[in-house]
Amino acid sequence: MSYAIPTNELTLGDIKSYKAIALAAGIERAKSKGIAASESELVWREMLPAFDLGALAVAGSGWALNYYVTPAAAGAGVWANACGLAASVLPLLPTTRVAVFYKVYDASQDPVATGVRFLLAAASTKASFFIQCLIDNKLESEAWFSQPVTYDPQDQVNIQFYGRVATPAGGEELGFGCFIIERVGTTIS
Repeated sequence: MSYAIPTNELTLGDIKSYKAIALAAGIERAKSKGIAASESELVWREMLPAFDLGALAVAGSGWALNYYVTPAAAGAGVWANACGLAASVLPLLPTTRVAVFYKVYDASQDPVATGVRFLLAAASTKASFFIQCLIDNKLESEAWFSQPVTYDPQDQVNIQFYGRVATPAGGEELGFGCFIIERVGTTIS
């Protein structure tokens, strides 16, 4: 079961709890996938879009810069790739990393995105979140996920958004809170 929760309905304790739950899920998944035997062999950090799921990781996929932005003129009444390059090649999570998504935000003044969904490659939906009623009123620009969305090493990460109209010429700043869990020394020692 997945649903989105606006930030203004959460206490600071709730936010810390959601982050702790996301980290715990990622750590357990990393251990179960053999990335490390214990938590002390792991580090975690916020995802850098281009470094972890972008042009720096796999050429022609994901986000070109460490900046979340959708493709331009996309998403009008259909599910569209949320990655700024909008390439046909889905980003592939490296063998040494687990990704755990825990929130979405839309920094646009007039948001186009009404929903986001996370798929494994193009076949199976891991989670889907309707965000229009939470983000459109602009009391808050972000929504938290009721449950973290976890991707394993070598998973094709397919994040899509649904737009009520096409995104503007420069795309829409639609971003995500995501922890990357990896073995110590892979990126951070």
